Formats: sequence, C-alpha cells, structure tokens
Amino acid sequence: MTWENRWHPLLERWVTVTSHRGTRPWLGGLVAEAPTAPQYDPGCYLCPGGERISGIKNTAYTACFVFDNDHPAFGASAPAPTPAPGIYESARADGLCRVLCYTPDHGGRLSGLSIRQFKEVVRCWRDQTAALMGDAGYEHVFIFENNGEVVGVSNPHPHCQIYATPFVFHTVAQEIQAVDRYRQAEAENLFDAIILSEQLDGRRILVETDDCLAFVPYFAQLPYETFIMPKGPWQRLPDMPERALDDLALALRAVLKMQDHLWPTPQSYILTVHQAPKSLSVDHDYRCYIRLQPMLRGPGLQKYLAGVETGGGQFLNDGSPEEKAAELSAAGLLVSK
Repeated sequence: MTWENRWHPLLERWVTVTSHRGTRPWLGGLVAEAPTAPQYDPGCYLCPGGERISGIKNTAYTACFVFDNDHPAFGASAPAPTPAPGIYESARADGLCRVLCYTPDHGGRLSGLSIRQFKEVVRCWRDQTAALMGDAGYEHVFIFENNGEVVGVSNPHPHCQIYATPFVFHTVAQEIQAVDRYRQAEAENLFDAIILSEQLDGRRILVETDDCLAFVPYFAQLPYETFIMPKGPWQRLPDMPERALDDLALALRAVLKMQDHLWPTPQSYILTVHQAPKSLSVDHDYRCYIRLQPMLRGPGLQKYLAGVETGGGQFLNDGSPEEKAAELSAAGLLVSK
C-alpha cells in the first residue's frame, strides 16, 4: 500500500498516491466492452471514400491519411473577437486543425498496427510538425488522440488530431517554466534527472531502448499513466534522428499493447505528444516526449476526475505507480508469448 504525496517536477505540484482506495466499494456504472467494429463502415466519414460534412470525399487511402478538420477549434477563418470589458482580453482563435487517420481499418486500434505501420504514423507526426512549424509558420504543434467512449471520442475509426497555433498550450508552457526553474536551482537538465531517477529505481520501467525510456512515472497522476521519453536532447519530432524515431515507435507500440491486454475491456486513453514551440532557444533543456493517460483504473472502471481533481486541481492516484508498472509489465509478457 502506498499513501503519500509525490512531487510532480514537470507540473510543479503534488500528486497524492492513495493505492488503498483502489479497492473501495463501487456502486456506479461500469464501462462495457466495446463491440467489434467492421473493417469498413460506409457511413463513416473517416473511412476511405467516406463523405465528410464539407462534402469532400476521402481518397481511397491505404496508409496514413491527413486532412484539414471540417470542424476546427482553431482556423484561419476564425472571426475577429468581440471587444472584452474591463480587465478581460480576447483574440482570434487563429490556427490550423488536422485529422490523421492511422489506417483504413475502421475496426482497428493504434496498438494493433504492425511495426511498419507504427513507424509510418510517427513519421507522419514528424512531417506534419515540420510543415506546420516551417512553411505554415505556426509557433506550436500539439498532437493528441482521444481513444474510447469514456474519453468522449466522436468516431471510433483510429485517428488522432493535430493542432497548430500561434501560441503555446498551457501545459507545455508550464513544463518549460519548470525546466527553467530546475536548471536555475540544480544546474541540471530536468528530463535527464527524471530518466536517471527512474533508471536508479528500475521498478517503474516498462521498455528501455538505446534512445527511449517508457515508464510509469514516480509522480503519475493516473493509475496507468505512462511517459515515453527520448533520452537525447531533441525538442521536437523533426529534431530526432531516424533511429530515435524508430525507438519511439517501438516503445509506444509495446506500451499500448500492454495497456490493451490488462483486461477484456480495451484501455481508453488520451495520448499527447509534447513538443517545444518554434521560438524556444535551440540549447534549451525542454524535450519532446509522449504522455499516455489511460482513463480506466480497473476492468470496466473509469477514473473520474471529480471534485478534488477538477475543482481543486489536486490529483488522487488510486494506484501505486510501482504496482501498476508491474501489472503492465506482466501484461507485456503475455503479449510477447
């Protein structure tokens, strides 16, 4: 049993690990196992040849397929803002939003892609980042996947979204500030310090390659939260050499397979790719990494972000990171057999 506060160095706040609450009585609803979806759904606007709300038909794609989102949160055509009263401020919701379909298989999952397909997805992330920060000139590119009904995904077809904006998303900006403060206080790189601390302990490591480390962090906010962190000083995906991109793909694929083989119910999760903004100094300590936030804390049990988390900003982790890493590692051994 673990019952203690742990410091989250990237977000600079405490996380309370309360593993003794993981077996508390539960009279709420359970997440049902998702029905098997067909490989092709003629009514799906993400499938090859599918017609989207814009009237545009998708190509008969056979690999990664990217298009501009028909319902963008940020866009070049966003209207001028209404002047705000008093101390308030407003600005145009400028930016660009894209959708990336991983595969033409409507019933697939990212975890089910072959190694070759997975490497293609990671390279598509890289190429989109390079284009949007390069010729398009956006300051920040944030890539994310919402997976599962409990996360609120609007279409089960395996896909992610890519947001490019002229400003930096709050979490990444907060992480950059934390990295700066750690450098000033300790004269060290915070990402290197996290990796070394995980290696010294060893219990939470899930996958280690020459260029990447995948682990349930000591300060995990959710029971099965996982970081896939490159070991080199690469701020963005386009900065990473081919071998590191391959390692990133292999490590993420292995972790997703572990997550999906924990229980009969596949894991629902939020996957985010954290990258440095375009204007960050090239010698800054910030590092590109992938954060996986699974939203099931047990078979059919959703991890609700309720009063303390949403209202107070204080995360209560129902599972010991050490125990959850052991469960994932055991699931990984089953997958490999």
